[in-house]
Amino acid sequence: MRRIVVWILLIGALAGVVACGDDDDSGGGGSSSGGSAKAEDANKHVNIAHFVAIQANPVEQVIIKSAKDTGRANNATVTTFDSNNDVQRELANCQDAIASGKYDAFVLKAVSGPPLIPCARQAMEAGIPVVVQGTALGPKQTTEPQVPGIVGSAITLSTTNGVAVADLTNRACAKAGANPCKIIYLFGPVAFDYASITRKTFNETVKAKYPNIQVVAQAAANFDPDTAATQARQLLQVHPDINVVVNDCDPCAVATHKVLVDLKKEDKILTIGAGGSKVGADAIKAGRQFGDTVVLPATEARAATLMAIKAARKQPVGDTTIDVTKDLSPVGTIVDASNVDKYKPEW
Repeated sequence: MRRIVVWILLIGALAGVVACGDDDDSGGGGSSSGGSAKAEDANKHVNIAHFVAIQANPVEQVIIKSAKDTGRANNATVTTFDSNNDVQRELANCQDAIASGKYDAFVLKAVSGPPLIPCARQAMEAGIPVVVQGTALGPKQTTEPQVPGIVGSAITLSTTNGVAVADLTNRACAKAGANPCKIIYLFGPVAFDYASITRKTFNETVKAKYPNIQVVAQAAANFDPDTAATQARQLLQVHPDINVVVNDCDPCAVATHKVLVDLKKEDKILTIGAGGSKVGADAIKAGRQFGDTVVLPATEARAATLMAIKAARKQPVGDTTIDVTKDLSPVGTIVDASNVDKYKPEW
């Protein structure tokens, strides 16, 4: 059960528990008195409130650490506000942060986008710049601001991930030399927006771009390796002529590969994963997984935090519409044998 929770809060997404915020102990003070006032303002100390979904999640821990490290390197204190995956708690944290009068900018990583719009509006009304991280703040999957006045966004879009899963599947089908290419798709929990939108985008992209791919069976694995293994075994009995098993999580891909080994089909059927983890990268290097989609939690947090620091100092923030894996990944949105040696997993 713990693994399911970890993956649900990931790929999204992407964790903690602090009553009123966990202060970075780098804090304090303005810049030195040397130089002009303008130079001092350009590097003045600022306080950033960083709202996260659930700090206990390992991916969120990477995000929190990256944000704090970025603050330390740029004369800023980053304070973590944990929502424990509770929208109402995140709204309460937002109101507490505004009322404190302590923070010069917010980085808002919403548990769920639309319900957190009031938080962003209240902060901006109080004169606090708001940067969106991780999850789109609104009903649309876009990096464009959906609330007037938002500084910018550094987001891991589920639609980008869905397209990447489809493109990776097509690569695997080409490797298998199969046309038509028959696949099984084991998707994440439908109640989780990131997973459900990834699935929807995957199916739409396959239908529009890859008529050679036949999705002969789909099942919810819910980011759980044991469930993925059970579903794969059952579906392979019904569809023994499958060419590729597509998974929405890397441990799921590892588990389905073990099923293929048990069935003596590992040389006939390829597996792919999603999440860009060290587990996935290692499996690709070992030849147990064809490929993976990229997720960069540390890069995402760094980009959002820098944007907030610059906004707090009233400096130009640069690119304000960052689709993290598409815009910042050194290898693009897909990892496979051709580039895995250049890819550095961030979790």
